[in-house]
Amino acid sequence: MDWNTIAKAAQEAFREGVNEWIGKARIQGGQVNGPTAHLTPGSLVSDGNVESRVVQKLIGSQVPPEILRALAKELAAAWNGWAAGFQVKIPSAYPSFAAFPGSAAPATPAASGPVPLSNGSSAGEAGLKAPVLANRLGAAVRPYANKVSGGPADQALRNLAAWVDSSFAEWKSMAKLVGLQGKGPVPTFAPPYVPIGPVLRGDNLSAGPIFAGPRFGKVAI
Repeated sequence: MDWNTIAKAAQEAFREGVNEWIGKARIQGGQVNGPTAHLTPGSLVSDGNVESRVVQKLIGSQVPPEILRALAKELAAAWNGWAAGFQVKIPSAYPSFAAFPGSAAPATPAASGPVPLSNGSSAGEAGLKAPVLANRLGAAVRPYANKVSGGPADQALRNLAAWVDSSFAEWKSMAKLVGLQGKGPVPTFAPPYVPIGPVLRGDNLSAGPIFAGPRFGKVAI
């Protein structure tokens, strides 16, 4: 098994792992103040495990165990870094929370509609860029390079990193956040003198799948 074959196998394993992560993703936390929802870093999470899925996908292949685990770890770290740092502010998510007639607003669907994922940002996105990811993949497998014949790994890993980068850019440009809900207290509510007030220091959650759009993974034609 040469490096090109290993890189291709890792690509397909990562595609599967990321799409499973996307399917199991949810929103928890963030901030709600008045009508504004703010998904803060750490509020986008998933029950999917990219690293475990990549390892499971490759474990039956002929990829040396040390190499497949090193690739799985670095690929998962790049994806998880983006997810952990993701944030987006949605100014008109919950209009009724500007003046709510109660001591606490229950879980309420966002009125803003689907939110383009490209509206958000993440400091961790840098880890998915091809030059950065290629360097990290290369460093991770270098101690085990003698276990694979057929030349150096550099070009194969650059191709893998470029595919990850372009796949993420394509997916991010078309994916949308859906199913967002918000809830929270109304600290100034004090009837009969103050019968309404804004939701403050509330939080966000999600109902059902939170991503709408294409599957992750650029397909070469």
